[in-house]
This record gives sequence, structure tokens and C-alpha cells, in this order.
Amino acid sequence: MILPKLMHWIPKLQYAFRSDVGMKRQNNEDNCAIALCPEDEMWFNRGHLFIVADGMGGHEVGELASKTAVDTIRHLYFKSSHEQARAAIREAMNEANAAIYDIGSKNRDFKRMGTTCSSLIISGEGFIIGHVGDSRIYRVRDERIDQLSFDHTVASENKLRDRRTPTAPNVDVEKFGHVLTRCLGPDPTVKIDTEGPFEYMPGDIYVLCSDGVTKYLSDAEIGLIAKSLPVAEAAKFIINLTNLRGGADNSTVILVRVTNQDGNLKQPLTKEFELPPLPPKWVQPLLLSFAFLCILAAGVLSYQQWAVAAAGLGILGAIVVILAFRVGRDRTRIINGEHEFDDDESSTVFFRPYRTAAVRFTQTFMEQIKSSHRKLLEISQKKSWKYNHQKHDAAQAKAEQAYAEKKYRLALLEWAEAIDTLYSGMIR
Repeated sequence: MILPKLMHWIPKLQYAFRSDVGMKRQNNEDNCAIALCPEDEMWFNRGHLFIVADGMGGHEVGELASKTAVDTIRHLYFKSSHEQARAAIREAMNEANAAIYDIGSKNRDFKRMGTTCSSLIISGEGFIIGHVGDSRIYRVRDERIDQLSFDHTVASENKLRDRRTPTAPNVDVEKFGHVLTRCLGPDPTVKIDTEGPFEYMPGDIYVLCSDGVTKYLSDAEIGLIAKSLPVAEAAKFIINLTNLRGGADNSTVILVRVTNQDGNLKQPLTKEFELPPLPPKWVQPLLLSFAFLCILAAGVLSYQQWAVAAAGLGILGAIVVILAFRVGRDRTRIINGEHEFDDDESSTVFFRPYRTAAVRFTQTFMEQIKSSHRKLLEISQKKSWKYNHQKHDAAQAKAEQAYAEKKYRLALLEWAEAIDTLYSGMIR
């Protein structure tokens, strides 16, 4: 038997969770669990378990499906006879699928009930994920956030299929892109994605969340909040910001920060892939100016009946315009969006993420937070919410001072405190 490679150190974890019904729903169909290893002897082959499940079926049906999944997995994972955690989580998730399917098959009202499920294990082997659906698992390391789980949706499956079979018939992604291709419950069997073990390091932050979060926050924003705030404050702020931007769905998040036993975040150097370099702000305007001059010169030459030279400059100008567009698009994607890795790109030492984004403070992001706070304050005053005015005003003042001094991390922390204080007095 080949024994798994064990981590050479035991981590200390900081963790927090938050789940909210949102601004439009009447009940919460999300469920989550943090199940710590019950015995020290089980650490190396079981570790700690974190689960997020997003039920579907309407009313109490989705809530029952997600609760069944979380309860079943949490119970069976630690009792599994499998020696390795990856096999144990796959078995537990398959049993959860069977349990949900059994409930649905015995009651017409529960027919086709289902739930997404994303599970993270941190053990002596490393970190392992078990996943089905579109609730996500991220890792924040250094200046980037990696999506570790694959979205089992029509849109993601279609994109993957197009890469492998470009001539395959198209699917109406705009209409059906959000539809799940896999989840626990509707069918008697389901394919569970399991990956790992992979190495974790001090300073790593893992984020599990339902799609109620990812509908409103970009990967870059999730990574920035998770990296900049303590885990409890980050969990609260992610949910508050989700609600501020609409909150039409239930939202749930779990954050797990890895440190050494002494709480140190220092980590050994590793050679992994790097994000593409960020193009400077001046590149796109310079290219556009050059393209304009080329096109202007082409017009002058054409007027002078230098047709060949005019055509050459016109083509050059068009090429530069296209290049300027691509530079601007790539800069936007790196700062605020996601960088997706093609199949021919080099992978990391340990694994290849499904997509990744830069984690950097931008003035645009901070202005959005400042504006969101101002709008919420106006609403709270209009509706006479009963919150702690002294606490809020102090946090607001500190946030504005820190922002003026470009201390963005401190400003984010204080605005998060001010927004949470306002929400504490909200009348739903």
C-alpha cells in the first residue's frame, strides 16, 4: 500500500461563518457546517471538515435538501472505514445524495429536490475538496485568489466543451447558463468531483460560499476582503455587501485562515505560476493616440493620392486600435475580473486552478464601498433604524480619515464596521 505524503507541520486555523436569508427570500435554503476533528489521533487521516450547501426546490424543500446533505456528510465522514480522507468524503457525499434522493422519491412534493455541496478538508495530508454544483471553494494566497472548484453549470460546461470540441453545437448560454448540470439529490447517483491532497501554507485563506455571494461579488473582491479583514469581520462584510448590492438570494460564506501554531503567517517560498503583468495605465491611451495619428496621416496621404502608403498606415492604425482594446480588456480582467488559464499554459507545482484573479486594492473598489455606505446610511435615516449612532459615527470618521491617507486596509475595516452597525438596526 502506498502511504500518503503527510504535511511536515500542523496548522492552527482561524475560521468563521455567516449565513443570511437575503433581502428578497422568506426562508434560508442554504446550510453550512464546521466539523472539527473530534480526536487528535484522527487528525492525519481525517482533519477538519467545512461544508456549504445551497438547496433548491422552493420553500422548505431546498432547506431540507441542504440540511440533509450537511448532516449526512458531517456524520458519515468521520465514521468512514476508508483510510484516506479523499475516499471518505466521496463516500459521505454519495451517501448524502442517496439520502436526499430517497426522501424525494417517497413524497411527490419533494420530487427532484436537490442541493449543491462543497466540502473542504484540512488534514495531515493537505487540503482536499469534494464538490458538486456551483457553490464555490476559493484559496487566497499572496496577491491572488484561485477558484479550486469547477462550476457544474451549463455555462461552465459549455465553455469547457468548446475548448475541447470547437465544432460542437452551441447552447443558449444567456438563457440556460445558470442551470446546474449536477447536484445532490435529483438522481440516484451523481459524479462527485474530488481533488487533492494539495499543500497548504501559513497565510492561506480558504473561502467556501454559495452562489448568493458570487452573483454580487467578483472573485477579486472576495479575495481582497478575505485577505484584508479578520475572518469574523470578513464573513460579516461579505454577506453585508451581498445584501447591499441586492441580496436577491440566500448567501452563505465560511472563511478559514491557516497559520502556524504560534499564529505566524510566514510561509516558505514556492515556485508557482504568476499572474500576467499588469499593463500600466498609460499604455492604452498611448496606443490610441498613435492609432489616431496613423489614421490621420493615412487620410492626408490618401488626399495626396499616395494610395499604397495611406492603405498601409490605415491598416497599422486598425491593428494598434485592436491592440489597445486588448490591453485595456486584459488590465480590467486582471484588476477586477478573472484570468482564465488555457489548457496549454503552465500549471502550478501542485494543481491548476479553474480561474484566478489579482487581489489588489483599487481606488474604484474603495469608492464603491464608500458609496455603498453612504446609500445605506441614507436608508437607515429615512427608515429610522435603531442602531448605535456613536459607534457608527466613530467608525465612519476613522474610515474617511484612513481613506484620505490612502490607508485602504484600515479604511475597509472601519467601513465594514460602520456598515455592520447600520445593519444591526435594520427593520426587515
